[in-house]
Formats: sequence, C-alpha cells, structure tokens
Amino acid sequence: MAFQQRAWLVLRHKMARLETIDSIFTANTDIFSLLTWSSIRKAKIGSLIAVYCWITPLVVVLTSETLSVVPETKTENTTCQNVRTLNFSNEKWVYWRDPVRIQGEFLTSVSIWNSTTIAGHNISEHNTNQFDYYHGGSIQWADMIGLRVALANEPLFRRESGSEICSEGWNCSYVLSFLAPGYKCEELATGVDSKVRDLGDERPPFDTSVLAPLGNLTYYARLDIGDYKNPQATSYPGGRPKQKPPYPRNLGAFRTEPIMWIGYCTVDNYSKPQPPEPGIGDWYRAYTPVILGCEHYEVNYTVQFDWVGERQVHKVLRREYLRRVVNTTFSSKLDPDERLKDRTMAMPDDNYVLPTDIGKYRLTAAYHSIGMSLRQVLNGTTTMPNFNVNSRILSTPLVDRLNYLPPKNFSRAITSMYENMVISLLSNPSFNVVSWASTGQPTGVSKSDPSAKGHPCRKSRYMNVFRYDKTQLLSVYGASIALAVAAVLLGLHAFREEGRMRDMKPSSIIEASRASHLHALNSTSEVKIGYGLVHEEAGRSVRSFGVEGNLTQPERAREP
Repeated sequence: MAFQQRAWLVLRHKMARLETIDSIFTANTDIFSLLTWSSIRKAKIGSLIAVYCWITPLVVVLTSETLSVVPETKTENTTCQNVRTLNFSNEKWVYWRDPVRIQGEFLTSVSIWNSTTIAGHNISEHNTNQFDYYHGGSIQWADMIGLRVALANEPLFRRESGSEICSEGWNCSYVLSFLAPGYKCEELATGVDSKVRDLGDERPPFDTSVLAPLGNLTYYARLDIGDYKNPQATSYPGGRPKQKPPYPRNLGAFRTEPIMWIGYCTVDNYSKPQPPEPGIGDWYRAYTPVILGCEHYEVNYTVQFDWVGERQVHKVLRREYLRRVVNTTFSSKLDPDERLKDRTMAMPDDNYVLPTDIGKYRLTAAYHSIGMSLRQVLNGTTTMPNFNVNSRILSTPLVDRLNYLPPKNFSRAITSMYENMVISLLSNPSFNVVSWASTGQPTGVSKSDPSAKGHPCRKSRYMNVFRYDKTQLLSVYGASIALAVAAVLLGLHAFREEGRMRDMKPSSIIEASRASHLHALNSTSEVKIGYGLVHEEAGRSVRSFGVEGNLTQPERAREP
C-alpha cells in the first residue's frame, strides 16, 4: 500500500514516458522494472520501498538460520532411588545362626566363624564357655572381591545399578558418607643409612640396610607380625577346643592388628633398566630405599559416585581417620597360657577385643577380614639378582615388568587399592554391609528400595535442543521492522499530500483514465504522460492521466 501511494504521488507531480510509468507501478513485482534507471530516477523513494519488498523474503531465510539443533547437557538436582551404601554395623546383628533372607537369598558376611559348641548346637547365654569366634575371611569376600580387585586394581561394580539409580537414559552423581576400614600410611625413612622413625609406640622390625643398595632386597614387606592365628588352640573341626573348659581367657581375642611394615626401592627413571646385580655398575647410585608403616583404622569416608551409562567412577573426597581397629601396641612377649597356639601379646591387654563383646567383636572381625586380603597380596620380598619376586604383588599392577619395582608413591597406591576393595563390596548386594542409603538396612538382591525415600543426587543427560542466535534474530527482525515502519511513514506522507488513499483496483484505474487525449499514446512511445487536471475540447477539465502539454499538475516545494 505504501508503495502504491508513492507511485501515485510521483505521477501526480511529474511527467514520464509510458514505459517509466509501467516500471514505477510494477517495480515491486517485476525485477526488470525495479532495474529500470528512468523509474529509479523519477521515483527514488518508491524504488527503495520496492527493494524492501523484494528483500523481505530474506527475513525468513536469515531468521531460520538463527535456529539450530545442538547437543546440550540437561542437569537436574533431585533425588535418586535405589542408592546403595556401606553400613558395617549390620555385621553386628546379621549373623549365620539367625540367617536373614531377602527375596529368598541369604545375606552373607565377609567373615566365617568357629564355635566352642558342638556342631549343630546353639549357644547358651548362661554358659560363658560357649561362644563363636573368628575363623577367617569368607570365600565370597576373599576370592570373589578382594583377589579380583587386587589383580586388576580397579573397583568392581554392577552395570545394572546405573539404570536402577539414575533411571534409563540418565547419568547421575551423588555423595555418600560411611564408616569403613582404611590404611593410614606414613613414610618412616628415605635414603641410604637414614634413621627409621617409630610409628607411634611401634618400632619397625628392619631398617634401610636390608634394602638396595646396601642389601639385596628391592622389596621387603613384613605384614603378619601379631596377626590373628587360626587355629587359636588345638581344636576339633569347627573350632571347638579339645581341652576342657574353662577355656583360655584370650581364646579368639583380637589382641592387635598387624602393622604393614614395607620397605621398597625407588629409582629416578622407571622406564630405564636398572642394575640387576648387587655391587655392579651403577648399583649404589641407582636405588633409593624407602620404609613405610601403615596402620589399620576405622575411617569416615566421603565419596562421590558418578554413573555414566553403565560405568561407575568414584572419587574419595575426604578421609577422617577415627580410631585404630585394635588400639594396642604389639609386644614381643608371649601369652602365659600355653594352651593357646596364638600366644600373641599386646599392650594394654584391656583393649583386646574379646568374643564375648559380640557387637564390637563382629565389627572388628569384618575389618580384619578385609585388611587381611590386602596384606596377603602385599606380603613378601623381591631379592636381587634375578628379580626373584616372592610375593603375590607380582600378579597385580603395583609392580612394573621392567625392574619389578613398586611405584614411587607407593603409599598412595596402597591406599587406593584398599579403597577399591572396600568400594567393590557394593558390587555384590548379598553382603550384609551393603545397605540402602535412605535407611541403612541391608539391600540383599532386591532391585528397589522399599522406603522409596531416595537420596540427593544430580542427574544429567545429553539431549538435542533448539537454540536461537538471539543477536542475529533481533538484528534481522529489528532491521525488517524499522524498514517496514519507514515505508509505512513514507506511504502516509504520500497519502497526506494526495489527500486521499489510492490503490490499483480496476475501478481506480478506469477512473484515472477518463481523459480523451490518451489516444496520442498509440503514436509514439516518447510521449510523456502524468496525472492531474486534463483540459478537454469542450472546455471542461477532468482528473485523469494526460499527455504532456495538456495536463496541469500541482507544484511541489521540493523533490520527495
């Protein structure tokens, strides 16, 4: 409409040839008319409006380019169902004499037991000589989890847990806090002839002289000093002592928890072969002896778990060492009761954990079973020459295959492997320590938490989303609207000058073509016409198209 008003305004005040008039009125629909120079010269503003009409479809093209489909991570802070954690206090009450089933399957312990009673008989609460006591770690723990983790030094996990916790198609992350065993390691000596510090009240059983370069060992681990012995006394199968009661006071007692005394050698370049024979070549310059002492603690762990698809990754955020598993100091003296096969003594004996202290004893037994799996792997020696590795550590990633040495930061590697063992308990929900994070109750093989309380978590997933380029979108629409407003204002200006609204309806064209002098258009294309008052022969005037010389047009103050 604005274009038409400007076209009529031009003809109202200017004379032009017919082809120019055609171009002025059709420039918004015929590209060749738009490119006619005579029409551009006569109707500059109309030509600009026509250009705008032609480029308007570009708005659709340009704005569509602002919308794209991009991959994006959607994150939600919410609660996750079926989150499992570790609750070792379940070891205190879930027991083989009163078995617990969940969905038909028994809960299992990390420990197995001896008893002073005849097989198949229950314990009498009134008989102090009838009690159960520790035998060792269970096969379910030692072989199915502890050894498997040691061989790969990677935690085990249930693949289906990802979808059970996060929901199908989602990844998730959550933080758990729980009490579990852990080793706290300290470096007691570094370098040849360095003095070995005591570990608290405990004195190391060897010094750096047994290690290369002064000695012929590149690895030396004494991890069984003061360890619990089985059998505790001469017994029948099942642990009932052959001697008559009353039984020894310390039968089955946890007197101390073995400290891991570990000596090993480091080198400057682990990727380079090191001197293999004592005293030859660079032997004395190549090896640096290190001695560690690691104590068994109850630790308050804070662990972040991340599930990505069917894979679990964990990160220990914090370790708070609360107490030693058995708070005693090993003594070289022997228990005076010769009926015992395990005559280990420690100080003070008041801190022994006795089978009659049922809850504490079962918890200590669980911690001891887990620690024993690590100690059995690390115990042993590597003797030079010939790299004679007499230890199960050879079957783990903790020893390289070039020089058969542990990593330089061996204490951190020990801690990490042990934590992998502990975390891997979650891979087998039949253990009684595996519990719902919402209630602390054993989960068993159940796939869903009956409490349905959930645990705080963060869910995320990758998804395709629509995204607008806001800058480009606003720029295109802003320019388009501004040009449209300008065109409308120019059209209104033309309407104001004309005094009426003109269009291209047939009735309007007929009305504008009433003059009789228009037959002159047939004679030549050079005739100029315009729109205004046409003077007829009869002396009357009509508002119509007319040829130059027979048409009166109003004068304008300036060129539009």
